[in-house]
Amino acid sequence: MFDTDEKSTGMDFAAGRVDSSDPWTRLPEESSPNGKKKHELDNDACRSLHRRLLCLYEDELDRQADNRQDMAIDADFYDSIQWREEDAKALRDRGQVPLVYNVIASSVNWVLGTEKRGRTDYKVLPRRKDGSKPAERKTQLLKYLNDVNSGAFTRSMAFEEAVKCGVGWMEASVQNEDDGEPVVVRYESWRNMLWDSASTSKDLQDCRFVSRSKWVDLDIAESMFPDRIGILRASAGGNYSYGIDSYGDEAMDSQENDLDGYSSVRNSVYGSRRDRVRLIEMWFKKPIKVMRMVGGDFSGEVYDQDDPSPGHLQSIKAGEGVPSVRVMMRMHVAIFCDTGMLYVDESPYRHNDFPFTPIWCYRRGRDNQPYGMIRSMRDIQEDINKRASKALYILSTNKVIMDEGAVDDLDEFEEEVSRPDAIIVKKQGKELVINAERELAPAHLDLMSRSIAMIQTLSGVTDENMGRSTNATSGLAIGRRQEQGAMTTAGIFDNLRFAVQLHGQKELSLIEQYFTEKKSFRITNMRGTPEYIDINDGLPENDIARTKADFIISDQDWRATIRQAQSEELFALLQQLAPVAPQVAIVMLDLIVESMDVSNRDELVKRIRQVTGMRDPDAEEMTPEEQQAEMEKQAAAQKQAEIQERGAMAAIAKTESEAQKNISAAQKDAASTQQINVETALTGIQAQMEALSAAIQALTVPGAVRVADGMLHEAGYVSRTEAEQTEAQMQQAAAAQQLQQEAEQAQQPPVQQPQPQQPAMQ
Repeated sequence: MFDTDEKSTGMDFAAGRVDSSDPWTRLPEESSPNGKKKHELDNDACRSLHRRLLCLYEDELDRQADNRQDMAIDADFYDSIQWREEDAKALRDRGQVPLVYNVIASSVNWVLGTEKRGRTDYKVLPRRKDGSKPAERKTQLLKYLNDVNSGAFTRSMAFEEAVKCGVGWMEASVQNEDDGEPVVVRYESWRNMLWDSASTSKDLQDCRFVSRSKWVDLDIAESMFPDRIGILRASAGGNYSYGIDSYGDEAMDSQENDLDGYSSVRNSVYGSRRDRVRLIEMWFKKPIKVMRMVGGDFSGEVYDQDDPSPGHLQSIKAGEGVPSVRVMMRMHVAIFCDTGMLYVDESPYRHNDFPFTPIWCYRRGRDNQPYGMIRSMRDIQEDINKRASKALYILSTNKVIMDEGAVDDLDEFEEEVSRPDAIIVKKQGKELVINAERELAPAHLDLMSRSIAMIQTLSGVTDENMGRSTNATSGLAIGRRQEQGAMTTAGIFDNLRFAVQLHGQKELSLIEQYFTEKKSFRITNMRGTPEYIDINDGLPENDIARTKADFIISDQDWRATIRQAQSEELFALLQQLAPVAPQVAIVMLDLIVESMDVSNRDELVKRIRQVTGMRDPDAEEMTPEEQQAEMEKQAAAQKQAEIQERGAMAAIAKTESEAQKNISAAQKDAASTQQINVETALTGIQAQMEALSAAIQALTVPGAVRVADGMLHEAGYVSRTEAEQTEAQMQQAAAAQQLQQEAEQAQQPPVQQPQPQQPAMQ
């Protein structure tokens, strides 16, 4: 597609160097045999590339012509330029001003205002744990550049064009340090942009080229390309002699046409002319062999052998990545005008991507051409203007139906009937009806109201979203209608989020590439307190060029009304939990406040977490204050654990002491029992000895035994034998009594149950 072998020629953007030779200058050079030296950009390869790029530009301009015209009309409708010229002329001819009732502007402004109120936040996350501090520095540097370059307003301007016309463009590029910070963010109008229509992806990964056209004053162009002055003057001279060239359309050259066709009576005919020239900048891809990194965090990036980045060298030294020759779609840039090439080279950016990032609104299914919110509401808006004009015309004019000859002079009657205090004299017997068909005006107004409601339905911006009074009275009903309206525009904000993600990744890559020297800058928090940051000062945590990171959009709801409703629901839940589970309510409080749109929100959350002891869930490392608090907490916990351990040991010692006492008492009781048993045994032996002695004596004196038994019986002594006999007799008597009771129960007749009485016969 781009078959040239051109090298870096012309203007050097990186170092600001330019060549001094130009075949169009009249300054002779001794090295040239004919007094002129041929420029490198005038060789056959560059001429062929110039023709090829100019042809692609013209083809794309023709291919997108119809849709670009519609996009310009969409922008005019927002600016209240809504009447076709022929319709406006017809209204003026009948003495009526073509009034515009711009209803779609309110819907568009609501979407634009929502974006401005809900600007999202972002941060840089490291790819490795040791890159946390450098990633934090990159986040701070991005916020500083966002303030310097007015990045938030740049995104808002691009988003505004996307909502109105279908696409808006943001640019992330570099500039000379004399003009400010090296990395700069700009907004670019869709009127100047063309891109490959064969591309279908939103991130332009399958896009082969993107071009930007700019009208520049000739003296400025000559200062930019001093070695191509002849080419520039030839292009400007053609515009002066033959009018504006054909490399633009009405949308692109509307302002230039006004400048070119304007003439003032204050200027003399001999006054100077403002010479201007069209410069076309085209970024295009073509497959070539290049040295690129393979493996590691920087895999896929172009490796510069002459000036390798510190990150590439570190990755190679660590053995994670190696430079290798690969075929890739290498980005190139060329600047040219209609008469010749001005500059061509490989892209100076390491990310090898387009510096332009589109924000899409909607894309047409059949050809992927963009369109905005206004496109689907244009016809209805025209109907509103025409209905209002017809109703106003009917109400402000008098239509008369009368019989022929009802008045003598029609001209006088026409003049009189148009007066508010008219006095009409008609002939008797002749019919004359004034203000005939005046009832058509309410019908037109009713249709106009229906069209206004239809615009709200199509745009998704209802009266509830804009805070107007409706038939929804409860807060829940209003919230649900607001949510329904917000869902209609959710796709637009999702495209914006995606575009900001892509744009931020490119800006981060430029920071890692061009911020390699020591630098100090200032950032401010939400309260306006300044904080001074140093980067690339020799400390590893401040070195942003040796690590790779990713740009991440923070999770945040773009719709302020929905976010407010969610905060109210969380507060209601907090009120329900506080009485029954206060500990749960306390740990939720910081997250609820963090989700609110209040001033000093970060400071409020910080103080709540200091009181509750909760940490920031997004914090990767603890602050010194948190580390001190954690150490104190651990010391207190350790002391408490020691106290608990000592208490447990004391309880164990007490239990063991009591157990030992119980064992000693048990042993003492066992000894006492053993001693009693011994004494009992000795007593029994002694009794046996005494009984034996008594038996011997009884055998010696048999008559004395009977006398002794009688004396014991009379004294109430019962021997063991007598006690056992008495107990046996009592058991036998009880058993006999039990048998007698069972026999008596068996002989008794059974008790009859009472029978239910039968009902008496009637």
